[in-house]
Amino acid sequence: MNDRTPEWKKTIGNLPQHLQADIDRIWDTKGCLPAEVVGRIAGASASLANIGALMMQLLPVAQNFAVVPVSGFRVGAVAAGMPIPGTGWCSLYLGANFEFGNVALSFSVHAEQSATNNAWLSGEPGIQALAISAAPCGYCRQFLYELITAKQLSILLPNNPNNPLSYSSAPLTTFLPDPFGPNDIPGVTGGLMNPKLGNHNLVLNSGSPTDPVIAVALAAARASYAPYPTPQAYGYAGVAVQLADASIYPGRNAENAAYNPSLSPLESALSFMNMNQPQNGTRVVTRCVLVEVPTLSSQLSATQAVLAAYAPGVTLEYYTATVV
Repeated sequence: MNDRTPEWKKTIGNLPQHLQADIDRIWDTKGCLPAEVVGRIAGASASLANIGALMMQLLPVAQNFAVVPVSGFRVGAVAAGMPIPGTGWCSLYLGANFEFGNVALSFSVHAEQSATNNAWLSGEPGIQALAISAAPCGYCRQFLYELITAKQLSILLPNNPNNPLSYSSAPLTTFLPDPFGPNDIPGVTGGLMNPKLGNHNLVLNSGSPTDPVIAVALAAARASYAPYPTPQAYGYAGVAVQLADASIYPGRNAENAAYNPSLSPLESALSFMNMNQPQNGTRVVTRCVLVEVPTLSSQLSATQAVLAAYAPGVTLEYYTATVV
């Protein structure tokens, strides 16, 4: 643990002894606790009730991933993926708020979005519960209602900051009365994280599909969630960022029926990078590629602005694609 920060060591040291080794490994791996580890900790007959207790204990760990140059206020979240049939086990995905210095606050990624994005880009078809260190704001309530599992999603909140095993659980729908979502728009079939809505047949108009960074951005655009048409096309868009250690992270457009809580591809990529790069690993971006189907809601200008703030000197590489 010599490379750990004092804050991380304190967080791990506050956990029960039997959890410390498994959770400390997150420092070197990524912000996820795999289902087999969750099953080993929670027991062979794991239920969401006792997995919920583990999720609450992971919240301070998630807060260590927060990037908050503007507010200084760290928020953590933990998303429970869908249960593995026959076990009740599920993977747990950490999330934390991610802010950009010298950029409008509207580009901040909330912890709830971060955990959801982490699960989505890791291949989960939905989340069944979300633990948060504070009650979700209205923005996040609207974002979460876009999920394919929104009506079954449980929100877990701490009852006592000094006792992580004391928490409440309530359906997301209790936090959002009279909700507005994808099913309220005629002709739209929506549901974020539904694999059937992230399988778009796109071909590049320019650029080499064999370039590894372009290929990741194209795959992200093909898997993006954009069920709302503009007068030109759907907003299929994906980003890939390459870091100084040559690792590549994808980001997908995640639209929302109410528009404003949508998650842009670059926000998605940088949040996913932050949650999955080892804690002491580089976060220096050396390349950034955006692939999109051009529409009246193009991601180009916003991606350029955020990239210029996060990685000055890195020029956005932009390629268009066509739906075939």
